[in-house]
Amino acid sequence: MKKIAHAFLALTIIALFCPITGQAQNATLSLQGILVQDNGQAAPDSTYQLTFKLWKSATSTLSADLVWSDVFNNVKVTGGKYTVVLGTGSPLNAPFNQAYYLGVSLGSGSGAEYMPRPRLTAAPAGLALLGTGNEFTSGGGVGIGTTAPVASAALELSASDKGILIPRMTDAQKKAIAQPDPSLLIYQTDLLKGFYYHDGARWQHITGSVRQVGEEYGGGIIFYVDAQGQHGLIASMSNQSTGAQWGCISQPVSHARGTKRGCGEANTASIVDSCTSGVVAALICDELVLNGYSDWFLPSKDELGLMYTNLKQAGLGGLANATYWSSSSFDNTNAWSQFFLTGVASATSKGFPNRVRAIRRF
Repeated sequence: MKKIAHAFLALTIIALFCPITGQAQNATLSLQGILVQDNGQAAPDSTYQLTFKLWKSATSTLSADLVWSDVFNNVKVTGGKYTVVLGTGSPLNAPFNQAYYLGVSLGSGSGAEYMPRPRLTAAPAGLALLGTGNEFTSGGGVGIGTTAPVASAALELSASDKGILIPRMTDAQKKAIAQPDPSLLIYQTDLLKGFYYHDGARWQHITGSVRQVGEEYGGGIIFYVDAQGQHGLIASMSNQSTGAQWGCISQPVSHARGTKRGCGEANTASIVDSCTSGVVAALICDELVLNGYSDWFLPSKDELGLMYTNLKQAGLGGLANATYWSSSSFDNTNAWSQFFLTGVASATSKGFPNRVRAIRRF
Protein backbone atom coordinates (compact mmCIF):
# COMPACT_ATOMS: atom_id res chain seq x y z
CA MET A 1 0.00 0.00 0.00
CA LYS A 2 1.21 3.46 -0.78
CA LYS A 3 2.05 5.99 1.90
CA ILE A 4 -0.97 7.17 3.86
CA ALA A 5 -1.49 10.90 4.36
CA HIS A 6 -4.06 12.77 6.39
CA ALA A 7 -6.58 15.55 5.97
CA PHE A 8 -9.25 17.08 8.17
CA LEU A 9 -12.93 17.49 7.44
CA ALA A 10 -14.03 19.39 10.51
CA LEU A 11 -13.36 19.97 14.15
CA THR A 12 -16.35 20.62 16.34
CA ILE A 13 -17.26 20.71 20.00
CA ILE A 14 -19.71 18.05 21.11
CA ALA A 15 -19.93 19.10 24.77
CA LEU A 16 -18.79 21.47 27.46
CA PHE A 17 -18.03 20.01 30.86
CA CYS A 18 -17.21 21.17 34.37
CA PRO A 19 -13.63 22.26 35.02
CA ILE A 20 -11.47 19.96 37.12
CA THR A 21 -9.64 22.98 38.53
CA GLY A 22 -10.03 26.69 38.11
CA GLN A 23 -7.82 26.65 35.02
CA ALA A 24 -8.34 23.22 33.48
CA GLN A 25 -11.24 21.74 31.60
CA ASN A 26 -12.36 18.14 31.36
CA ALA A 27 -13.84 18.40 27.86
CA THR A 28 -14.34 16.25 24.80
CA LEU A 29 -13.87 17.23 21.17
CA SER A 30 -15.39 15.41 18.24
CA LEU A 31 -12.91 15.15 15.36
CA GLN A 32 -13.59 14.07 11.79
CA GLY A 33 -10.62 13.34 9.57
CA ILE A 34 -9.63 11.68 6.30
CA LEU A 35 -6.81 9.25 5.71
CA VAL A 36 -5.58 9.31 2.13
CA GLN A 37 -2.75 7.69 0.22
CA ASP A 38 -0.05 9.79 -1.37
CA ASN A 39 -1.82 9.31 -4.72
CA GLY A 40 -4.83 11.16 -3.30
CA GLN A 41 -7.04 8.09 -3.00
CA ALA A 42 -8.72 7.15 0.26
CA ALA A 43 -6.91 4.75 2.55
CA PRO A 44 -8.27 1.20 2.40
CA ASP A 45 -11.20 0.46 4.69
CA SER A 46 -9.75 -0.99 7.88
CA THR A 47 -8.94 -0.17 11.50
CA TYR A 48 -5.87 1.88 12.31
CA GLN A 49 -3.91 2.93 15.37
CA LEU A 50 -3.73 6.75 15.51
CA THR A 51 -2.03 9.09 17.96
CA PHE A 52 -3.40 12.59 18.60
CA LYS A 53 -1.52 15.40 20.33
CA LEU A 54 -2.23 19.02 21.24
CA TRP A 55 0.69 21.42 20.82
CA LYS A 56 1.25 25.07 21.68
CA SER A 57 3.20 25.45 18.44
CA ALA A 58 2.54 24.58 14.81
CA THR A 59 6.01 23.08 14.38
CA SER A 60 7.73 22.54 17.74
CA THR A 61 8.54 19.03 18.98
CA LEU A 62 9.73 20.15 22.42
CA SER A 63 8.09 18.37 25.34
CA ALA A 64 7.42 21.77 26.97
CA ASP A 65 5.11 22.62 24.05
CA LEU A 66 3.17 19.34 24.25
CA VAL A 67 -0.13 19.89 26.07
CA TRP A 68 -1.93 16.56 25.69
CA SER A 69 -1.69 13.25 23.86
CA ASP A 70 -3.56 9.96 23.53
CA VAL A 71 -3.39 6.81 21.43
CA PHE A 72 -6.55 5.48 19.79
CA ASN A 73 -6.57 1.81 18.83
CA ASN A 74 -8.87 0.28 16.24
CA VAL A 75 -10.03 3.53 14.68
CA LYS A 76 -12.46 2.48 11.97
CA VAL A 77 -11.83 4.06 8.58
CA THR A 78 -14.50 3.82 5.89
CA GLY A 79 -14.01 5.48 2.53
CA GLY A 80 -11.03 7.22 4.10
CA LYS A 81 -13.18 8.92 6.71
CA TYR A 82 -13.02 8.41 10.47
CA THR A 83 -14.45 10.00 13.62
CA VAL A 84 -12.91 10.04 17.09
CA VAL A 85 -13.82 11.82 20.29
CA LEU A 86 -10.75 13.31 21.92
CA GLY A 87 -10.82 13.26 25.71
CA THR A 88 -12.72 9.98 26.11
CA GLY A 89 -9.49 8.20 27.01
CA SER A 90 -6.80 10.44 28.42
CA PRO A 91 -8.67 13.43 30.00
CA LEU A 92 -8.50 16.55 27.86
CA ASN A 93 -7.43 18.79 30.75
CA ALA A 94 -5.90 21.60 28.70
CA PRO A 95 -6.84 25.18 29.65
CA PHE A 96 -8.54 26.36 26.46
CA ASN A 97 -7.61 30.01 26.86
CA GLN A 98 -5.10 30.01 23.98
CA ALA A 99 -4.58 28.58 20.52
CA TYR A 100 -3.50 24.95 20.10
CA TYR A 101 -2.37 22.82 17.16
CA LEU A 102 -3.43 19.25 16.55
CA GLY A 103 -0.82 16.63 15.71
CA VAL A 104 -1.86 13.28 14.15
CA SER A 105 0.35 10.29 13.41
CA LEU A 106 -0.04 6.61 12.55
CA GLY A 107 0.88 4.15 15.27
CA SER A 108 1.57 4.71 18.96
CA GLY A 109 3.13 8.15 18.61
CA SER A 110 6.69 7.51 17.54
CA GLY A 111 5.99 8.15 13.87
CA ALA A 112 6.15 11.48 12.09
CA GLU A 113 3.08 13.68 12.32
CA TYR A 114 1.20 14.87 9.29
CA MET A 115 2.07 18.45 8.53
CA PRO A 116 0.98 21.16 8.72
CA ARG A 117 -0.71 20.76 12.08
CA PRO A 118 -4.20 22.28 11.94
CA ARG A 119 -4.93 25.01 14.43
CA LEU A 120 -7.91 24.58 16.75
CA THR A 121 -9.88 27.76 16.21
CA ALA A 122 -13.58 28.56 16.41
CA ALA A 123 -15.07 25.50 18.07
CA PRO A 124 -12.57 24.94 20.91
CA ALA A 125 -12.65 28.64 21.70
CA GLY A 126 -15.97 27.91 23.42
CA LEU A 127 -14.09 25.83 25.96
CA ALA A 128 -12.35 28.99 27.13
CA LEU A 129 -15.55 29.89 28.90
CA LEU A 130 -14.69 27.23 31.46
CA GLY A 131 -11.51 29.02 32.45
CA THR A 132 -11.13 32.33 34.26
CA GLY A 133 -10.80 35.77 32.74
CA ASN A 134 -11.79 34.62 29.24
CA GLU A 135 -14.15 36.10 26.68
CA PHE A 136 -15.42 35.58 23.17
CA THR A 137 -13.32 37.39 20.62
CA SER A 138 -16.31 37.88 18.32
CA GLY A 139 -18.05 41.22 18.48
CA GLY A 140 -21.38 39.73 17.38
CA GLY A 141 -24.30 38.67 19.55
CA VAL A 142 -24.25 35.22 21.16
CA GLY A 143 -27.31 33.00 20.96
CA ILE A 144 -28.16 29.99 23.13
CA GLY A 145 -31.17 28.11 21.80
CA THR A 146 -31.28 30.42 18.79
CA THR A 147 -29.08 30.85 15.74
CA ALA A 148 -30.22 34.43 15.20
CA PRO A 149 -29.83 36.52 18.37
CA VAL A 150 -31.47 39.92 18.15
CA ALA A 151 -29.18 42.77 17.13
CA SER A 152 -29.65 44.73 20.35
CA ALA A 153 -28.58 41.84 22.62
CA ALA A 154 -25.03 40.78 23.42
CA LEU A 155 -26.52 37.47 24.62
CA GLU A 156 -29.93 35.97 23.84
CA LEU A 157 -31.25 32.80 25.45
CA SER A 158 -34.26 31.07 23.94
CA ALA A 159 -36.07 28.10 25.51
CA SER A 160 -39.57 26.86 26.26
CA ASP A 161 -38.70 24.37 29.00
CA LYS A 162 -35.67 25.83 30.79
CA GLY A 163 -34.66 29.00 32.59
CA ILE A 164 -31.50 30.87 33.43
CA LEU A 165 -29.93 30.08 36.82
CA ILE A 166 -28.47 33.12 38.58
CA PRO A 167 -25.64 32.60 41.12
CA ARG A 168 -27.07 31.64 44.52
CA MET A 169 -25.43 32.64 47.78
CA THR A 170 -26.04 33.66 51.40
CA ASP A 171 -26.25 37.22 52.65
CA ALA A 172 -22.73 36.90 54.06
CA GLN A 173 -21.37 35.65 50.74
CA LYS A 174 -23.13 38.49 48.91
CA LYS A 175 -21.58 41.08 51.21
CA ALA A 176 -18.15 39.50 50.75
CA ILE A 177 -18.11 40.24 47.01
CA ALA A 178 -15.29 42.72 46.48
CA GLN A 179 -16.25 45.96 44.71
CA PRO A 180 -19.49 44.76 43.07
CA ASP A 181 -20.27 46.60 39.86
CA PRO A 182 -23.61 48.37 39.33
CA SER A 183 -26.31 45.96 38.04
CA LEU A 184 -24.54 42.85 39.44
CA LEU A 185 -27.32 40.30 40.07
CA ILE A 186 -27.47 37.40 42.55
CA TYR A 187 -30.11 35.27 44.32
CA GLN A 188 -29.89 35.31 48.14
CA THR A 189 -30.77 32.03 49.84
CA ASP A 190 -31.17 33.16 53.48
CA LEU A 191 -32.69 35.97 55.57
CA LEU A 192 -34.76 38.02 53.11
CA LYS A 193 -34.60 35.60 50.19
CA GLY A 194 -34.82 36.73 46.60
CA PHE A 195 -33.01 38.53 43.80
CA TYR A 196 -30.64 41.37 44.66
CA TYR A 197 -28.86 43.84 42.41
CA HIS A 198 -26.12 46.29 43.30
CA ASP A 199 -26.93 49.93 42.51
CA GLY A 200 -23.35 51.13 42.83
CA ALA A 201 -23.73 52.01 46.51
CA ARG A 202 -25.58 49.11 48.15
CA TRP A 203 -27.40 45.85 47.48
CA GLN A 204 -31.10 46.28 46.68
CA HIS A 205 -33.80 43.61 46.91
CA ILE A 206 -35.90 43.32 43.74
CA THR A 207 -39.52 43.62 44.84
CA GLY A 208 -41.26 45.62 42.13
CA SER A 209 -44.05 47.84 43.50
CA VAL A 210 -44.70 45.66 46.55
CA ARG A 211 -42.50 46.36 49.57
CA GLN A 212 -41.23 43.59 51.86
CA VAL A 213 -39.99 43.27 55.42
CA GLY A 214 -36.20 43.32 55.42
CA GLU A 215 -35.94 45.44 52.27
CA GLU A 216 -33.65 48.46 52.42
CA TYR A 217 -35.93 51.32 51.44
CA GLY A 218 -36.84 54.89 52.36
CA GLY A 219 -33.67 55.67 54.26
CA GLY A 220 -33.61 52.50 56.36
CA ILE A 221 -34.90 48.93 56.54
CA ILE A 222 -38.58 47.93 56.44
CA PHE A 223 -39.82 46.06 59.50
CA TYR A 224 -43.58 46.19 58.88
CA VAL A 225 -45.79 46.35 55.77
CA ASP A 226 -49.55 46.43 55.38
CA ALA A 227 -51.55 43.77 53.54
CA GLN A 228 -51.18 45.59 50.21
CA GLY A 229 -47.42 45.94 50.59
CA GLN A 230 -47.66 49.68 49.92
CA HIS A 231 -47.26 51.22 53.38
CA GLY A 232 -45.53 50.36 56.61
CA LEU A 233 -42.69 51.22 58.97
CA ILE A 234 -38.97 51.71 58.41
CA ALA A 235 -36.22 51.53 61.03
CA SER A 236 -32.96 53.41 60.65
CA MET A 237 -29.99 51.19 59.88
CA SER A 238 -28.08 52.10 63.05
CA ASN A 239 -28.73 53.22 66.62
CA GLN A 240 -29.20 56.93 67.28
CA SER A 241 -27.87 56.45 70.81
CA THR A 242 -26.36 53.63 72.87
CA GLY A 243 -27.20 55.21 76.24
CA ALA A 244 -29.94 57.87 76.36
CA GLN A 245 -32.50 58.55 79.10
CA TRP A 246 -36.17 58.58 78.21
CA GLY A 247 -36.47 61.91 80.03
CA CYS A 248 -39.54 63.67 81.40
CA ILE A 249 -38.75 62.22 84.82
CA SER A 250 -41.62 62.62 87.33
CA GLN A 251 -43.98 63.83 84.59
CA PRO A 252 -46.96 61.71 83.47
CA VAL A 253 -46.97 62.82 79.81
CA SER A 254 -50.52 61.47 79.58
CA HIS A 255 -50.77 62.04 75.83
CA ALA A 256 -47.86 59.63 75.24
CA ARG A 257 -49.50 56.54 76.75
CA GLY A 258 -50.32 54.94 73.37
CA THR A 259 -48.79 51.49 72.95
CA LYS A 260 -50.35 50.26 69.70
CA ARG A 261 -48.87 50.26 66.21
CA GLY A 262 -49.43 53.75 64.78
CA CYS A 263 -49.00 55.58 68.11
CA GLY A 264 -45.25 56.20 67.98
CA GLU A 265 -45.38 59.38 65.94
CA ALA A 266 -48.08 60.99 68.11
CA ASN A 267 -46.30 59.87 71.30
CA THR A 268 -43.06 61.47 70.12
CA ALA A 269 -44.77 64.76 69.25
CA SER A 270 -46.52 64.85 72.63
CA ILE A 271 -43.29 64.20 74.54
CA VAL A 272 -41.39 66.91 72.67
CA ASP A 273 -44.24 69.45 73.01
CA SER A 274 -45.26 68.89 76.63
CA CYS A 275 -42.26 67.58 78.53
CA THR A 276 -40.37 70.21 80.54
CA SER A 277 -37.81 68.13 82.44
CA GLY A 278 -35.24 66.96 79.92
CA VAL A 279 -36.56 65.38 76.75
CA VAL A 280 -33.92 62.93 75.52
CA ALA A 281 -34.82 59.76 73.55
CA ALA A 282 -37.86 61.20 71.75
CA LEU A 283 -36.05 64.45 70.93
CA ILE A 284 -33.10 62.57 69.40
CA CYS A 285 -35.50 60.96 66.94
CA ASP A 286 -37.60 64.06 66.37
CA GLU A 287 -34.56 66.14 65.39
CA LEU A 288 -32.94 63.40 63.29
CA VAL A 289 -32.21 64.08 59.61
CA LEU A 290 -30.96 60.86 58.01
CA ASN A 291 -30.56 59.73 54.38
CA GLY A 292 -32.63 62.69 53.19
CA TYR A 293 -35.54 62.14 55.63
CA SER A 294 -36.50 64.28 58.64
CA ASP A 295 -39.76 62.59 59.74
CA TRP A 296 -38.24 60.09 62.19
CA PHE A 297 -39.83 59.31 65.57
CA LEU A 298 -39.42 57.02 68.59
CA PRO A 299 -41.43 53.77 68.14
CA SER A 300 -44.37 52.90 70.38
CA LYS A 301 -44.28 49.76 72.54
CA ASP A 302 -45.92 47.59 69.85
CA GLU A 303 -43.87 49.14 67.05
CA LEU A 304 -40.72 48.32 69.01
CA GLY A 305 -42.04 44.76 69.38
CA LEU A 306 -42.45 44.46 65.61
CA MET A 307 -38.88 45.67 65.16
CA TYR A 308 -37.67 42.92 67.51
CA THR A 309 -39.74 40.17 65.86
CA ASN A 310 -39.22 41.09 62.20
CA LEU A 311 -35.68 42.42 62.28
CA LYS A 312 -33.76 41.30 65.37
CA GLN A 313 -34.98 37.70 65.28
CA ALA A 314 -34.24 37.53 61.55
CA GLY A 315 -30.72 38.86 62.02
CA LEU A 316 -31.48 42.10 60.18
CA GLY A 317 -30.95 45.75 61.01
CA GLY A 318 -27.85 45.44 63.19
CA LEU A 319 -29.86 45.53 66.43
CA ALA A 320 -27.93 44.77 69.61
CA ASN A 321 -28.72 42.36 72.45
CA ALA A 322 -29.61 45.36 74.57
CA THR A 323 -32.59 47.32 75.88
CA TYR A 324 -34.31 49.83 73.57
CA TRP A 325 -36.68 52.64 74.50
CA SER A 326 -40.21 52.93 73.16
CA SER A 327 -42.15 56.23 73.14
CA SER A 328 -44.92 54.74 75.31
CA SER A 329 -45.02 56.26 78.80
CA PHE A 330 -46.04 53.95 81.65
CA ASP A 331 -46.42 56.41 84.54
CA ASN A 332 -44.66 59.43 86.00
CA THR A 333 -41.35 57.65 86.53
CA ASN A 334 -41.37 54.74 84.06
CA ALA A 335 -41.71 54.12 80.34
CA TRP A 336 -41.94 50.95 78.24
CA SER A 337 -38.72 49.40 76.95
CA GLN A 338 -37.81 46.04 75.40
CA PHE A 339 -34.80 43.80 75.97
CA PHE A 340 -33.72 42.62 72.50
CA LEU A 341 -31.89 39.54 73.74
CA THR A 342 -35.06 37.87 75.04
CA GLY A 343 -37.81 40.09 73.60
CA VAL A 344 -39.24 40.86 77.04
CA ALA A 345 -40.93 44.28 77.37
CA SER A 346 -41.04 46.00 80.76
CA ALA A 347 -41.68 49.32 82.50
CA THR A 348 -38.25 50.89 83.06
CA SER A 349 -37.13 53.97 84.97
CA LYS A 350 -37.12 56.99 82.66
CA GLY A 351 -33.67 57.93 83.92
CA PHE A 352 -32.07 54.65 82.86
CA PRO A 353 -29.73 54.90 79.82
CA ASN A 354 -31.06 52.67 77.02
CA ARG A 355 -30.52 52.46 73.28
CA VAL A 356 -32.53 54.49 70.79
CA ARG A 357 -33.52 53.41 67.28
CA ALA A 358 -35.60 55.86 65.22
CA ILE A 359 -38.33 54.81 62.80
CA ARG A 360 -40.48 56.48 60.14
CA ARG A 361 -43.62 55.69 58.14
CA PHE A 362 -43.90 55.17 54.36
